[in-house]
Amino acid sequence: MGVTTSIHGRRLGLGDKGQLVAKGIDISRPCVDASITVGAEASDARAITIQLKDADGNDINYVETVEIIMFLNAARTAFVVTGGSTGIAIGTDGALLAVVAKKYFLATSEADGDIDLTWTDTGTEAAYLGLRLPNGRIVMSSALTNA
Repeated sequence: MGVTTSIHGRRLGLGDKGQLVAKGIDISRPCVDASITVGAEASDARAITIQLKDADGNDINYVETVEIIMFLNAARTAFVVTGGSTGIAIGTDGALLAVVAKKYFLATSEADGDIDLTWTDTGTEAAYLGLRLPNGRIVMSSALTNA
């Protein structure tokens, strides 16, 4: 591990795969990317699969918490109006906490970085899922809009 000193006089070093380490504590989060797969509409519902990844494109191998924000468009210039008739629900992998009903959530992955969700909307509201990663990066889904 290489060691340097920060501008605040603290010892810093590079850990495995370029992770930043301070006093033996990893201060950079390995989760920096994600893939979001949106399934075809079936009975007003769409399956959404999220896979959290590291900088090398590999699936993470620990539990991570991320934010889910529902947007009206892919440009992220507006939030959804209603968030669907039922909105997002957790599937078989992960855990989901609604902070603002149908619009803003905290999600926790399984130990392999998976989060499975279901989007339900009996209407045709435009919606896109924005996934905010621990490093602040937002990964956008394709449209969730139902016919």
